Amino acid sequence: MPSSLTRRIIDQAQVLGFDAVGITAADGLEQDDHALTQWLADGRHGGMGYMAREPRRRSRPQDVLPGAKSIIVLAMNYAQGDHPDPPPSVITGRVSRYAWGRDYHLIIEERLAQLGAFIHDAAGPGTDCRSYVDHGPVLEKAFARQAGIGFIGKNTLLITEAFGSWVFLSVILTTLELEPGPPQTSQCGSCRACLDACPTGALIAPYQLDASRCISYLTIENKGEIPDELKSRLNGWVFGCDICQEVCPYNAHPTPTAVKAFQPDQGAGPWLDLKRVTALDSDEKFRAAFKDTPLLRPKRTGLQRNATALMEIRKERA
Repeated sequence: MPSSLTRRIIDQAQVLGFDAVGITAADGLEQDDHALTQWLADGRHGGMGYMAREPRRRSRPQDVLPGAKSIIVLAMNYAQGDHPDPPPSVITGRVSRYAWGRDYHLIIEERLAQLGAFIHDAAGPGTDCRSYVDHGPVLEKAFARQAGIGFIGKNTLLITEAFGSWVFLSVILTTLELEPGPPQTSQCGSCRACLDACPTGALIAPYQLDASRCISYLTIENKGEIPDELKSRLNGWVFGCDICQEVCPYNAHPTPTAVKAFQPDQGAGPWLDLKRVTALDSDEKFRAAFKDTPLLRPKRTGLQRNATALMEIRKERA
């Protein structure tokens, strides 16, 4: 049984709205470190140069927080159900479900701060914590697997029993020594639905992603032009992509998120009017249109590049 402090932290995390909580020791992950090193050496990270900066830190929590003994891994469900039909008589592009509402960083960071304050109060002076919402040098998915939150699927995403892969992950590194949970191993079996469904061939093998071919990368992190070969395979996505999640059996019956801020009426929603996107003639108008949403990430030039590409494809196929 977990100690009283461990149980109190887990209970408080659930009170704050985290749907799953797991704990693992802040030990290095040699196998994941090797896999990341090879992935970078093969150039699978595309133009994401930040991934190559001090990559060994990502699997070594004590390099990030000296004296770290435990990692608290937290998952928050954002499932939205099926993509609704687009509005009639409008040229639209699809938006990945995670970006339908407000920027999840804003929601989760606030709750992480509250949980961190609770831990400091409960543990007393001398306790150090550091938290991240997928923007720090931490292999969140690998540590979530170690903490028993879920397993990593063939699409390289973390899959949970209760919510499939429709979860946001965050972590708290702490100098507290807490009781770890049992790790999980892959439960994909012989299924290869995600590999077969990827229109760009980004899933080059089970558990291996070539990010430079992934629609999510091409429409969000990519700073250059979308290669012609891949532009024709965007499948209507103007921001992100959910295909490898939509076909996953573990996502067949999603539990809708209880977080109002993630709902479509709180942000950009599931579709963008492509002509309206391309008509935004200043960065100020762009920031106003997508304030506090993930769609700010590719900047105006990136989102307009995506919208223009989709309209060109539509025109060519008309």
